[in-house]
Formats: sequence, C-alpha cells, structure tokens
Amino acid sequence: MKKSISLFFAACCALAMVSCQKDNGSDGGSLKEEENNGGGNENVVSSLKGSEYVVITLDEYTAAGLGSKIKANYGPDDVTRFLYVWDGTYIGGTCSGLNCYGEAAEWTSLVVTNVGWSGAGWFNGEETPAFVASTSDLADWKFHVAYKGPAGSAHIVILTWNGGTYKFAIGNGQLEDNGVAYTAIAPVSGAFEPNVWNEYEVSLAEAGLDYTKAGKADNLVSVLSGGVAGTTLDVDAIFFYKK
Repeated sequence: MKKSISLFFAACCALAMVSCQKDNGSDGGSLKEEENNGGGNENVVSSLKGSEYVVITLDEYTAAGLGSKIKANYGPDDVTRFLYVWDGTYIGGTCSGLNCYGEAAEWTSLVVTNVGWSGAGWFNGEETPAFVASTSDLADWKFHVAYKGPAGSAHIVILTWNGGTYKFAIGNGQLEDNGVAYTAIAPVSGAFEPNVWNEYEVSLAEAGLDYTKAGKADNLVSVLSGGVAGTTLDVDAIFFYKK
C-alpha cells in the first residue's frame, strides 16, 4: 500500500481549490460538444446514463444532475480520504478550458517533477463497502476516467482492491512500469484524439477484482506518468458506474 505523506490535492488543479476559467471560444473538446448532434436537445453523454455511481472525482454540477444515482463518493475530504502525491513526484498543474462534461469546473492536473519517477493515489483510510451486488453484476459495472493530453504521452492507471491490482494505460503510446510496457487502450470513441477529452472505460469483470466484498483501506485508484519532468496528467470524471 503506497501512502506517502506528500501533498494533498483536493481533487483539483493546484495546491488549493482552483476553478477553471471558461473560455469564450471552444470548450476544449468536451464530451458534450462531441456528442451534440445539433438537435434541439443537448445529448446526454453515455457515461452519464448509468443507474448507479461510486465517485472518486466528479464536478459538483454533473454530480447534482446524477442526484440519487450516486451511491457513494470517495473523493478527497482531507479527513480520511486524500489524493496523495508520492514522494513529491508531481506538482499541481493548470486547468485550461472546460472540464470533460463541458463545465467551468475543476479537474485533476498533475505535472511530473524531477525526482525521476511519478505516482499518486486516491486513498481511502477506512474500509470501502462493497458496491457490486453479485459477481454476475461485475460485467455491468465499468471504471471510467476522462483524459486529455498530447500525442505520444501515456499514463498508467491502477485499480486496487483488497491487495489485488489491475493496471492499464490511457493516452497515446506506451509507458513502462517495473519492466512491463503498458500500451494505451483505445478510448470509448475508438481512437485517441490529442488535446481534447477522451473517455476510457474498463469492465470490472475484466479487472478481476472482487468489488462484491468490502475493500481494505488503500489507494482505490492510482496513477503513474513516468519520470520525464514536465509531463502533464489531466484527468477528470473518475468513477465506477453500472451501465
């Protein structure tokens, strides 16, 4: 269990709560913009059409729209839940444009420092209750994360539950961890688009972690971005949901 005493980021873009400023022009490739077909009603992004949600990070406007569908929120509260940056390997980045759902709201932006590696984790210091009813339901549940970044930059996401882990890469290209190269999986759209928001989903059945049982205190989700100083990780809408 990696739990450094490094910096606490309140699910935001810097060392304190920061609101992203809305640009007058493009929204920076939000998912709402991409799914809007120009009709009279704004399309609802498919990742917001689930029946149940367990949230790690999500802006307050989108969360309000989901209402009672959110069964639990394990985002940082600076009491028992934190975003720990490990050994000073990231600093806070700068949000530019709108978040992945087209809101002028925060997301997590981290920039790799010069330590030679990087890592951070959304840590819950208490037992996390099971949130999947049965093993047969695991295939219906997805882990979701939105990411934007340049071509040729990959980051590793790690899901941890009761000592088990599942790793996959997002972005574009490959990133190595402990001698294993992880190639970025395809986003939900089918093809990565640089510098706009891309959604990634993995089935909890594929992850092979048993979310039908309560989870021990640990990092629920972790990220790695390699050791190249200046590499930026912009992620948003980190949650588990039932399709």
